[in-house]
Parts: sequence; C-alpha cells; structure tokens
Amino acid sequence: MFGTIIGGILFIIALYILFGPKKPEIKKEKNKKETKTQIKTKNEEKKVIPPIKAEKEKEKEEPSIDISKYLFKTIKDCNSMSKCYFYKNGQVILFCDEKKISLCIFKTSFNDTPKIYNKTIEKDLITDICLSLDKKTIYCSNKNSKIILFYTLEKVDGKIKLVKLDKNIICSRPYEIRSIVCDKLGTLIFSIGTNDDTEIQIFDAISSELKFKESTSAIQNLQMEMGPNDSDLLISTFMNDISVLNLEKNDKFNSETKKYENIYKFKRTSSIPVKAKPLFYMLSNDDRFFIVVGDDKSVKIFRNYGNISESKIYTQINLEFNANRATLYVDSFENGKLDGYVGISKENDIVIYNTKGEVYLELPGAHNGEILKMYITKENNDLILISAGNDGKIKFWKI
Repeated sequence: MFGTIIGGILFIIALYILFGPKKPEIKKEKNKKETKTQIKTKNEEKKVIPPIKAEKEKEKEEPSIDISKYLFKTIKDCNSMSKCYFYKNGQVILFCDEKKISLCIFKTSFNDTPKIYNKTIEKDLITDICLSLDKKTIYCSNKNSKIILFYTLEKVDGKIKLVKLDKNIICSRPYEIRSIVCDKLGTLIFSIGTNDDTEIQIFDAISSELKFKESTSAIQNLQMEMGPNDSDLLISTFMNDISVLNLEKNDKFNSETKKYENIYKFKRTSSIPVKAKPLFYMLSNDDRFFIVVGDDKSVKIFRNYGNISESKIYTQINLEFNANRATLYVDSFENGKLDGYVGISKENDIVIYNTKGEVYLELPGAHNGEILKMYITKENNDLILISAGNDGKIKFWKI
C-alpha cells in the first residue's frame, strides 16, 4: 500500500518535469535566437533595393543620352590624328598624323562615301599642313628639316593620286616650324616657329623665295590664321589678346632685272582684347564672326565690323569647365540679332549651345581622345556637326 503511494507521487513529479513551465534559461536562449533572426532579416531588407530606386541608380551610372542615334558616319584613316582643317563648308577635309597626309573630298553630300587621297611622308615628321583654297596644292611643314613640301592631285596610271611636287621651301629657323597658312590662291605661304622663335616668314609659293620676315616681339606664338581676306593675319600668343597684322603689298621697279617686284610690309593695325589667354580661335562659317576660347572658362564671340582689326565682342558664354576647342555656325544675323549654334569641346566631350548660351545638345564621350577640331554646317535643312579627334576618327552627327 505504502509502495503504491510512493510510486504515484514519483509519477506525478515526472509528469510535472516533462510538461510543466520551461526554465528561464531556455526561454532566454530562445529569445536570443529570435532577436538574431530579426536582425538578419532587417539587414537583408536593407540590401534589397526597390526596383524604382535601382533604376535611378542605373541612370546615374550610365549616360542619359544615347549619342549613337545622332552619329551617321565615321571616317578613320589614321591611328592618331594631329591636325585637321575644314574647307568649303566641310565638304573638303585635310588632316594628318605624324607621317601621313589625308585629303577627304565629298562629291555632293555627306551621305556619300567620300574619296580619300593619302600620301605617306618617308622622312621626318609632319608639324602642320594647309590647303590652297582652290584645292590644287597642299603644303606640308616638316619638323627637324624645317622644310615645306608641296603636294597636288594628279592622274597617275588612270587614277587620281596625291603626289609630291619637285619643289620645296627651306626655312632658316633656329627651331622647328610650328604652323603654316597660305592665302586663298596659295601664292603666299606664312610660317611661324616654336619656343623663342617669334619671326613670321612669308614665302612666294611659285619661286620658293623668302619675300618678307618680321618678328612679332612676343614669346611663343600659339596659333596663326588668315583673316577673311588675304591681307590680314591673326596671331595669338601668351598675351591676353589676338594681334592683327595687315600685309601691305606694293610694286617696285628693279632696275637690274628691269621688272616690277612685289614688296611686302607688315603693319600691326590693332590687337583684339580677349582679356584672357586665347587657347583657340576660329572664324565662323560666314566669316562675319569669330569665336575665342579663353583660359578663364569663357567662350567669346567677336563680330567683324567690315574689318577684322575693328572687331568687338558680341556675346560671351561662361562655362563651368575649361574648353579646348570651339566652333560657331551662323544661321542668320538680322537687326543685330545673332541666331546660330556654338560647339564646345571638353577633352573628348562635346556640348552644343545656341548663341544665347543655352545648352542645345550634349554628346558625352564623342571621341576616344581629345577633340582637335569641330565644324557645324547645314545640309538639306539638317544641322551637321563634324568632329575630329586624336583617336584618328572624323565623325558626322545629325544634331
């Protein structure tokens, strides 16, 4: 009887142990596991970006503009371009690298496949090139030899080729030639030097003779361009202006040869105040304006009042970056109001503005290298931008 009672008590104790309330330590451990699970879940939720936010993040990483839809033609004729020039509203393009000259000619339209004529220079390196506006002669200046070579298009074995003429000009300079330009007919060739060589030398393209030389009295000439006519030469230096030199030509009778000879003389008519170091400048498509890139993050548009030496600033575009090249297309100019477009490059990016200074179009990463030259023109009411980069490419954009 007593043993039965003891057994019953032990049975009740066992049931209490098995099914009674849990110990506080176990409950605490469970709460700890639950807390870790909640923290992990919250951390995972933080890592998940909502679809809308993810799309916005993607837009920040990628360019918002698909520039490929504006690009309709690319020409690649050299690995690394060094100079490029546009003639006849962009229909003729002359460019080069250090060893090869390329002349690109469009028949009627930019949509045509252009004909490109090439000539590789066997000796020395090219420093600059220029084309007479009648498109008959290409002049090429060499680095160490200080020689200006002559090339022209000729028919050889039934094909038009770029061939070297049997004539040249030897420049007597202490350093290499920096830049060359010629007049419209290609009868006179102007050259400037590098470093402390401030002398302008003018040569007769027919006789190859040095006709005139004069120092600009300025250290390191940066850029030289012919004005709208054949009598004005524009030269920028490290000064805060652009010098205008007027070339006067007179005929003088030579008693020994019994012939009249051309006598040239430079007259510095004025200096166009840029009020900043001019990094680059270029005449507009109609020659009535020209655009200047300054080192003060400005792009200034100057108007020619009948004479480029009397040019006055028309308007200015202030930038948030330092530009390296610019171009100006004049659509119309009536009652003192200028309508047109300004192309400005920053390294390998291009931004198109209207003449009010408002952004019209951005082309980020237009080239895989620094942009050397741009030109804006119109064809069939389409606005065309032509850009050349040192990646060796010339690109055509319908903007």
